[in-house]
Amino acid sequence: MRILVLPCDGIGPEITSAAVTVLNALDKNYGLGFEFDYEDVGFKSLEKHGTTLRQETLDKAKTYDGIILGTQSHADYPVPEKGGRNVSAGFRIGLDLYANVRPARTRPFLTSNMKEGKTMDLVIMREATEGFYPDRNMTRGWGEVMPSPDMALSTRKITRHCSERIARKAFELAMQRKKKVTAIHKANSFHMTDGLFLEAVLTVA
Repeated sequence: MRILVLPCDGIGPEITSAAVTVLNALDKNYGLGFEFDYEDVGFKSLEKHGTTLRQETLDKAKTYDGIILGTQSHADYPVPEKGGRNVSAGFRIGLDLYANVRPARTRPFLTSNMKEGKTMDLVIMREATEGFYPDRNMTRGWGEVMPSPDMALSTRKITRHCSERIARKAFELAMQRKKKVTAIHKANSFHMTDGLFLEAVLTVA
């Protein structure tokens, strides 16, 4: 299994190194055959290549079985026109990584704020290519405009296609668990956008 490691900025090199250490330990015990290659993204890439994320790196990532991406300091990057490309957004959109899967569960050996005898085991399935995050909405630009110095607007995009496919992933996972899905929405206020999302979820259900 070939893994591309992208240490990126800040504590990124430290946490990606820890991740590789853990995977090497698993490989030693279970013979998983991990192979690790490294590429520069973030400030190191900006210094070497004039951009925080080269298209060549993104294309190369498509040939790997997995990617370990460290944290990025995109708030400190220059504007996109000067090479400051949002690294995580570049991968999210470039590789169409629409399903942000986040498991959360209590463990018997860890303390929690759950009542005694109660446990938690849930998976949050979050659509990662649409919504109010401005870098997710547009082929070009940020999805934000500032008509005047005292007014800023952000565009939100919700499509049936993306709503249905994240719902499908949630239901597929639920069929392997307790067959329960909860759709989080605000259709009572966002009648059209959350309304479309809820309609899509119910269709898949």
